[in-house]
Amino acid sequence: MKSNLIISYDEYIIKFKSLIKSMGLNNSIQREYVLKILFESDAHLSAELILKKVKEKFKVSIGIATVYRVINLLEEMKIINSISLDGSDSKVYELNLVLHHDHLVCIKCNKIVEFLDETIEQLQKDIAASHNFKIQSHNMILYGICKECS
Repeated sequence: MKSNLIISYDEYIIKFKSLIKSMGLNNSIQREYVLKILFESDAHLSAELILKKVKEKFKVSIGIATVYRVINLLEEMKIINSISLDGSDSKVYELNLVLHHDHLVCIKCNKIVEFLDETIEQLQKDIAASHNFKIQSHNMILYGICKECS
């Protein structure tokens, strides 16, 4: 879904640094490394894979605990989205920088398919309106078994 990208990395990192500063936090190069890996990825990445890619790309020493701290902060800030895999605590992450989309997740192989369906989106709006509810955000993940695993 990178074709729906709404901002360049250079623009994004400037906004990110400003947001971090407004929160009273200092920016760290580790945060930028994690963001760059997620920004450049077309895939949903686990914390372990983010760690591996940061080490490979930037030739730095960084630990998994640091990656998890960065991921937790970014998720709290709504900068990234997580998807739970196979009913466990395993998660993968993507930047929240593309137009809205939903996910299908295979519970056997963890394959993730992104999709957008305007009929479903309109139905969600109609349901919310019928209950006098204003949607702020939503995340739909459908779990099942893909064709290759069935």
